[in-house]
Formats: sequence, structure tokens, C-alpha cells
Amino acid sequence: MKYILLIGILFIGLSSFKPGKLKPVKIAKNITTSLPTDFGVMPDELIASRYPAPRKPIAAYTGYNGQVDLVVTEKPSTFSKKDLPLLQKFYKPAILSMYSEVQFIREEVNTINGREFLIFEFVSAVKDDDKKKNKLAPIRKYTIVQYTIENDKLLIFTFNCPVNLKAEWQGTANKIMRSIKIT
Repeated sequence: MKYILLIGILFIGLSSFKPGKLKPVKIAKNITTSLPTDFGVMPDELIASRYPAPRKPIAAYTGYNGQVDLVVTEKPSTFSKKDLPLLQKFYKPAILSMYSEVQFIREEVNTINGREFLIFEFVSAVKDDDKKKNKLAPIRKYTIVQYTIENDKLLIFTFNCPVNLKAEWQGTANKIMRSIKIT
């Protein structure tokens, strides 16, 4: 009887760590997506520490105890929507240069809700290369990045989570990214 109760408690506890149901969220005037119900707006201090950049993101959301993020940024662009395959040649080396290791799961140009996106899905690692001090364990992340062009701006949608949560979050991350709509 004790074991059945213990197994029941463990099952309930472990199942509560899985991503929840998705709800529609308006990111900007013309951008919507769906996010887990436990996601909330990321505080400015957290944005500044995790995603330092001269320009604040359009939106940043976090959930699952602050370990899982969706960030939306924009940059001026001289490229047009038809140039996404060309941008793939620039952004893949940029991604490779940001990390010690990158294992691409997919890289493609795909249509989502009537809009073309350049998509990279990958697992990355940043290693401590300082040989004089104590070596730190690599920081490993699972990421999906989607790029699109809208009104002379490059919109970038980035989903991040620790690689140890990839198995739980990969399906939900893809649902989130497939739910992006730009009108």
C-alpha cells in the first residue's frame, strides 16, 4: 500500500513538470502565438541578464520556473521575404560562431500560417576554455530560432530551454513556433 501511494505521488509530481496547455497571446499589434498557461512576461532585469542587446526585445516570456523562454526581437533589414534562403547562408555560420558546439536538428525555410520562416532547431553547448582555472561544465541548450521579414524588419522568434528539458519541451516548443501568426 505504501508503494502504491508513493508511486502515485511521484507520478503526480513528475507529471506536473510537463508543459501545460497553450493559450493565445498577443505579442504585438500584428503578432500572436500560443504559450503555456504558466508563462508570464519576463522582467526587464532578467531580459537584460539573459539577452543583453542594445535594443530591448519586442516581447519576452518565461515559464517553468524561469528555465524556458520565448523571446521576440526585431532588427532593421534591407532583405525582402524572398531572401530567406540567402539569409540561411548568413545565419547558420553566425549560430555556429556563438557556441562551442552545435548539433542541428533541422534547418529549413518553411511556411507557417501563410508566412515563410527560416527555421533552425538545434542543441548547443558553450564550454569553459580557460585552462588555468577550474573547468566549468558546458552550458547546454535546446533552441528553435525562426526568422521572417515584415515591413523592412527582420523578426526573430527564439525558444530556449536547458537541454535536459528537451525531451519534455520539444513537442510543445514546435507547437508554440507553429502557432506564430503575423497579420
